[in-house]
Amino acid sequence: MTEKIAIYIPDQEAKQFLLFQEHYETFCLMLNHGVFDVRNGSITFHMDKHGAIKTINRADVLYSARHE
Repeated sequence: MTEKIAIYIPDQEAKQFLLFQEHYETFCLMLNHGVFDVRNGSITFHMDKHGAIKTINRADVLYSARHE
């Protein structure tokens, strides 16, 4: 049997949590592939007709004299 724990949070936070739960698998995919670790670059997602991520492209700057 799974235990349940009551959590009391403001309505807005509850809505955000439900939205997060709805997109949990997508969030884990992005997390596992380092999307949130990109600095000085960009990420492009390519989705299929159902809205599922099919490819993630990363573009970042390896060197720029401007940053020295």
